[in-house]
Amino acid sequence: MTTLNQRRPWIIAACAGILIFIAFTAWGDIPANANLELFWLQASLFLLVICAFALVFWHLLIRPLAPHLRQPQSAALTVRAREALALILASGGVATVIGGVWDELWHRRYGIPFGEDLFWRPHLLMYFGFATAIFGGFWALRYLNRNLRGNFQQRFRSNRLVGLLILNTAFLLYALPADPLWHWIFGEDITAWSIPHLILLTSFVLTQLLALVMQASTLRRREWRVIVRLPLRDGLALVIVAGIQLLWIQLLLIDWDAALAGISPASLGLYRPEWLLAANLLACVTFTGVIATRVLRCAGAATAAGLLALVIRVGLIQLFDADMLQFVAWLAALLPLLAIDIWAFYCGKIRQREPDWRGTAGAVIVAMAINLPVIQSLYKFDSIDALPYLAAILVTGVGMSWLANQIAHAMLRQRDESVATASPAIKPVASAAVAAAYFAFIFAFITTAAPPV
Repeated sequence: MTTLNQRRPWIIAACAGILIFIAFTAWGDIPANANLELFWLQASLFLLVICAFALVFWHLLIRPLAPHLRQPQSAALTVRAREALALILASGGVATVIGGVWDELWHRRYGIPFGEDLFWRPHLLMYFGFATAIFGGFWALRYLNRNLRGNFQQRFRSNRLVGLLILNTAFLLYALPADPLWHWIFGEDITAWSIPHLILLTSFVLTQLLALVMQASTLRRREWRVIVRLPLRDGLALVIVAGIQLLWIQLLLIDWDAALAGISPASLGLYRPEWLLAANLLACVTFTGVIATRVLRCAGAATAAGLLALVIRVGLIQLFDADMLQFVAWLAALLPLLAIDIWAFYCGKIRQREPDWRGTAGAVIVAMAINLPVIQSLYKFDSIDALPYLAAILVTGVGMSWLANQIAHAMLRQRDESVATASPAIKPVASAAVAAAYFAFIFAFITTAAPPV
């Protein structure tokens, strides 16, 4: 009975995940000329592959070992290796975020020439971001084969971060060709919420979470603090969380943002209820806010990451001279992020305990209820039906608070298990120099790009 009680939340989460997949497949719209049976068959195949990856993950990292197999000994990466991997994966995340904004802008300005856009510069920048994750995975596979012992279950558990890098790369290698395959089958009439796009978003979030736990694993467990006492080297974690917010919100709120530029979802034949906007925004905010505060053990980290995301979004709009792009969603995200920080401060600094997910859920639900007129004003809705809105934020707030806390707890446990081996850390001056050169290259890459027409 105890085992069943432990598994019940995950069974509910899995069922909810399948329902969400089906719902977003329908909301993503079926291409006008597509065969309905073929569309749902292809969608079912994608879902089966995702389930297969989940089964492999369970087998390699969770399933109890056979009685005759010894429990593997932990084999942590060096501090320098973890810092280097965190920087590489985070740099890829930055490239993907910038490339995603650039790609959206060029598609809006110059149309959607499927095939012709394959190697335009926004895509090249995004390909670089994906390549960093693939590099990390192949490096991890080499490390696993050369430095770890036992069968695959034992090797993956000797260093779970290495195992997760490999699984994430395998998932990305599945996700990358899915988008052109989807276009090849169903043509150019594909919305931003197509299944391959959502799968790529999932892979991006997983990659950045790995970068975050790599970075966090180089630091000793600290007492709860406030944002003004956050060390400078933890700034990379805020960049990672801000990057997740930027791409997540961009993709899932893109149709409402486009409506502010005069392209309404209704004119595209899409169904987008207002409560879905609130649910998508709250899901991203709750997930990233909980991860930021708990992994950094810092009250104020959620709002700081949200403000950083807002500044980056506004900066990219200015860089690209893209007045047609919006940043209102990142403004609407600040109130629930602040609510997460207030709850984290109360629990961590005053009560001296970890924030409870139920309290987090209550905080974000109240914040989003207060946010209703703000969202209505920012998105210029005539009205929002309060009952569906409240039901949506209630379900999303509870579900995502529980999930984010479970993932944050696993990340903290992994950090505590990653015993630092004897090796010097990367010097901050060297990291700053590499970062400066990297951003200079991206700026030159953008400013020297010729329009596609």
